[in-house]
Amino acid sequence: MYGDLEFHQVLRRAEACFHRANQLVELGRLEAAVADYRQAVTLVPQWAEAHFNLGNTLIALGQLPEAEACYRQATEAKPDFTVAWFNRGHALGTLGRLEESLNCFLRGLDVQPEDAGGFNGLGNTLLDLNRLDAAEAAYRHAVALDPTLAEAAYNLGRVLALRGAFPEARTCYQTAVSLKPGFAQAHYNHGNTLVHLGLLEEAVHAYRQAVALWPGYAEAWYNLGNTLRESGALDAALATYDQALALKPDFAEVHFGIGVIRLLRGDFASGWPLYEWRWKKQDFPPHHHPQPLWQGQPLPGATLLVHCEQGFGDAIQFVRYLPQVKALARSHIILECPQPLRRLFSTLAGVDGWATPGGAAPPACVAQIPLMSLPHLLGRHWTFLPVELPYLTPAPEDVARFGKLLARVEGFKIGIAWRGSPDHKNDGNRSMDPEWWQTLREIPGCRFIGIQKGAREGDRDRLTGWDRFEDWSGLLTDFADTAALMVHLDLVLAVDTSVIHLAGALGRPSWLLLPWIPDWRWLLNRSDSPWYPGMRLFRQKTRGDWGGVMEEVKKGLESMLKK
Repeated sequence: MYGDLEFHQVLRRAEACFHRANQLVELGRLEAAVADYRQAVTLVPQWAEAHFNLGNTLIALGQLPEAEACYRQATEAKPDFTVAWFNRGHALGTLGRLEESLNCFLRGLDVQPEDAGGFNGLGNTLLDLNRLDAAEAAYRHAVALDPTLAEAAYNLGRVLALRGAFPEARTCYQTAVSLKPGFAQAHYNHGNTLVHLGLLEEAVHAYRQAVALWPGYAEAWYNLGNTLRESGALDAALATYDQALALKPDFAEVHFGIGVIRLLRGDFASGWPLYEWRWKKQDFPPHHHPQPLWQGQPLPGATLLVHCEQGFGDAIQFVRYLPQVKALARSHIILECPQPLRRLFSTLAGVDGWATPGGAAPPACVAQIPLMSLPHLLGRHWTFLPVELPYLTPAPEDVARFGKLLARVEGFKIGIAWRGSPDHKNDGNRSMDPEWWQTLREIPGCRFIGIQKGAREGDRDRLTGWDRFEDWSGLLTDFADTAALMVHLDLVLAVDTSVIHLAGALGRPSWLLLPWIPDWRWLLNRSDSPWYPGMRLFRQKTRGDWGGVMEEVKKGLESMLKK
């Protein structure tokens, strides 16, 4: 125990260390400040403020676990030290110790229940815990307590965006940037929300604000590139992607985005290698096949696993290359494909066995190859990859069954589909409202057959009163059924979805309805497709102009029926 005189001497020494440390922090000499703060708390272990300042300095040095320990000692020494509870909560949240973080914010708010910053931090931890209702309530309370707290408005926007409430999220981000114009992350997330709302020009402006404030913001450069690409400014998008790569050379999404633009422009030689970056993207699911990637070498007597990826349409488009794979590998080919495609693909040449994703383990194999890597791989062996159509054929018994059913339908029979999978990230751009089909309502001699699977609630109601429309989707249990039905149709008319790929693979007459900036496979500024010779493409002339597309389709049908 110290005597009174000795205690005061120790206290003066500790205070000198503490004040010197504060001055060192102001001078930016953080390591030296840490040494003095440590000396202060060694001399006076219960000095809460010294532990707190030491924690703040360690945070600035990136020493998060040590900082959290300091905040803990501060709250133990002074249980009503509100800001220490909050800072400890922030540190624990960053360390991933979320339940402990939550407890810290609650303890601090018990002491200071009107602290807007504390509710904002509480909301962050709740959001990390995926407790969206509670997080939203915390952010709303923070905004109510302090309407000038830009971070609370920003975070409320984040949780609303996660809920898909993009108009409300937009308002929150606008509030955040008006309160704090230099808030780069708020400009960035505002841009993301504007993209969801289809306001691309405004989104470009928001992203440009973000990168002007923070030139090292690689993710903002990337999303700016994406938005410029969707706006049709492809050269500007490439330049912006280059900015992102200069900051983050292994940014997989950016390499992939550059590849998509090159494929869209028909530059397959440089596009396909970049398309392989998809497997390193954060939002791209791994294929879970540990075997070595097939490099195109012969594998006589061995087994090669070819596995489908992405959507049904992608699988239908790229199974065309299995005969070439068979010829090159000279091996036993196992195709892993989703069950709805199994019967359809049973007519494929070059397949020796089958597997279903998520089902029983496929037979042992010496190598594997994802289906959409085949153009890149086979391009080493063929400068062009021609395929004769059709490369898929429906079963004769299915064709006969649908022939009997369709025999009663008179007139020019057109199969229609207006939506793709809602899980596709670009579905809002490529799908159309069924109301647009009313443009074709008065064309004489046509009968419209609905082959749309997975329609939204209310879609078919908009076509129910159309006496020339019949919905046949309920008879289609898989793609083999759809293929058999298509044999009896005079034309397939659809947006960019699996239905149009199926029509193309069957060599059936088909017209494709495309958004202004389409998926890369449909290229630019042409009315035909090298993938499906004979298919006719109708493109929007401006973003979202389905009305113009349908007017062109109407003219085309009227001209066809006059011949």
